[in-house]
Amino acid sequence: MSEIKLIKPSAEYTEKIAEYRAEFPAERERVTYDPSRIPGMDYLEKYDKILDWLQFCENMSDKLTWYMAFRESDSKIVGFIVFRHKLEYDDDDIEFASNFGYSVCPSERGKGYAKEQLRLGLQKAKAFGLDKVRIICRDINIGSNKTILANSGVHVDTIHGEKSGLNVNRYDIQMSINNML
Repeated sequence: MSEIKLIKPSAEYTEKIAEYRAEFPAERERVTYDPSRIPGMDYLEKYDKILDWLQFCENMSDKLTWYMAFRESDSKIVGFIVFRHKLEYDDDDIEFASNFGYSVCPSERGKGYAKEQLRLGLQKAKAFGLDKVRIICRDINIGSNKTILANSGVHVDTIHGEKSGLNVNRYDIQMSINNML
């Protein structure tokens, strides 16, 4: 795996963000009941123009922070992660709230990028002052479940969404020196 770093999206990356977005087929698996959402790029589906979404991201910066997982070797965006500063900003139903949402570009999956971008995201959460985060994922999303467990996630429970019809695993991660390295 090539080294990645988390950087905030900006206008200079508009074309790369559009390329990333285009790699996701319409039939992709979802945690949410909204099939147009790409985890880590929350609300992008509401905007036709990337620049309008970037402005939205800026306007929400007191509640949400987006990051691109940027591979330095070839300047490619391999993933996106959104850090929700408080759980209540994530969902109308607090039971399904998550401090992080993330995705990895379909062409880059299976290379360890999700694990690394979550590890880096946890560093951001710790620097923000959180001592624990909650992360959810679908029970059938084996890769995401493994990613969370590899970052010291502790399975809390599995819940069923009446509205979505999906089963979701909930994990807590305590911030410690072990998952910050």
